This record gives sequence, C-alpha cells and structure tokens, in this order.
Amino acid sequence: MGCEAEEEAVKRVELPEPNAVWRKLRRAQTARTKESTDELHGTLPHSEAARRFWSRRTWSELAAVPAVSQVVLALVREGAGLGSIGAYTTIAQDEVRHADLSLALANALGGYDEEIPDGLEYSPRSLAAPSDVPVAVWALANGCFSETVSLALIQARHAATKQPTVRAVLSETLKDEALHVRVAWQVAGEVLPKLTPRERKELSAYSNELAEMIRRTFGTSGLSPKLRASENRLRDETAKAGLGARSASEENVIVNDALDEISERLRVHGLR
Repeated sequence: MGCEAEEEAVKRVELPEPNAVWRKLRRAQTARTKESTDELHGTLPHSEAARRFWSRRTWSELAAVPAVSQVVLALVREGAGLGSIGAYTTIAQDEVRHADLSLALANALGGYDEEIPDGLEYSPRSLAAPSDVPVAVWALANGCFSETVSLALIQARHAATKQPTVRAVLSETLKDEALHVRVAWQVAGEVLPKLTPRERKELSAYSNELAEMIRRTFGTSGLSPKLRASENRLRDETAKAGLGARSASEENVIVNDALDEISERLRVHGLR
C-alpha cells in the first residue's frame, strides 16, 4: 500500500456495522406513513408559557439541522463510507421532523414565536456557515453532548407529561433520539481513539466550553439573572400544566447528570 493510500485508510471514519444502523434509521422513518402534524389531533389548551416553551424547542431542533449537516460534510471530507454518511443524513431529516412537530405544537398551544430573545443561544443560521472543522469536533458537540443531553431531557419530559397529544410528540421524538445517541457514540468510539495527544488536549478544553453552553441552552444555568428567572418561570408553568416540560430546577439537574455521564464516557476515550 502506498503512502497516500495508507493516509486515506487512517482518515477513514466508519461506524461499526454502519449499514445496519443506517437501515434501522431508514426503517424508523419509513414506518411513519402520515405527515408529522397528523399526530396533533384534538384540541390543545392555549397556554402562553407552553407556546413559548415549544417555540424554543422548535428553535433548538432547527439549530440541530445545520449542526448535523456539518457532521455529514466533515464525514465526506474525511473519507467516510456511505453507511456513516447515510446515517447522519437520516438524522438531519429526523431533526427537520422534530422541528416541524414542535412548531405545530407551539401553534396549537397559542402561536409560534419567530423572534429569539437576546441572550438565548439558538443560532441555526450561524451554524449553517461554511466550516472546515474536523468531524471529531462536530461529532463531539452535536453527538456526544447535544444528543445525549436531549435524550435525557426528553425521557424525563415524556414520563411527566399527561396530555395525550404532547405525550405522543415526545414519544416519537424519544424513539429517534435513542438511535441518534447510539450513532453518536459509535462515531466517537471510532474517531476519538485516533486523535493525537495534542488533539485530545484541545478537544478536552473544548468539551468544557460545550458543557457550559449546554447548561445555558438545554438548561437555564448561566443565563443572566433576569433572563434565567423568565426562562425558569416558563418551564415551571409548562410543567405544572403537564404540557411537555419538567420544572426548571428538575431540568437543570437532569442536564448536569447527563453532562457527568458524558464526561465519564469521554474519559474512556482519553478526553479528560
């Protein structure tokens, strides 16, 4: 094998049994024969807090679309196989569906907010800017961190939500997120052990920044006092109405517990 071929082989990123993972993701999508919003049958109560909460969920899911797309582009740049590329392309489609469901809920609960308040770090447009960041960074941020924390929160919200329509949306999202997390950690297991000591050190520092960002977006820790009080009240009222949230204090604990779990799992791959 020539030097160029050897270098290409080292760069190649491939999931364990990638085609099996990709097929499972595609089957999950194909099984849904109705439009996303068909699940929103029945009348939902109008709720100022809940419509604003689900507007935020829409912004978050929409921001995941360019983030996952950046993983796809990085995989192509670094010579990944079609199984890996196909898996993440399917995940991007799932995120569009989740944004659509969240948007429909926000509208059904009283109306979707298009304006993102100052101080909230939902930035789908900035995440869509061209990037040459390597797949390890995007996989860590979008996969290991965002998907893992998202799964923990959706599990907790689903368990506490009684309203049938909202619970059905959470149930559908939960199924997808469980597969997304599986793919994310498979990619981490393939990519992270190949990093140089310097790359591991840099990625470890970035992990600390990611954790703080997650606390401000998935949770409310780290927000300015005024904004945090407003966002806490919004989640508390939505939780009290049983419309898809847990209380702010509960959600912050869930986020921190998930981040602790992520930290432990990353240590296995040499990130400290």
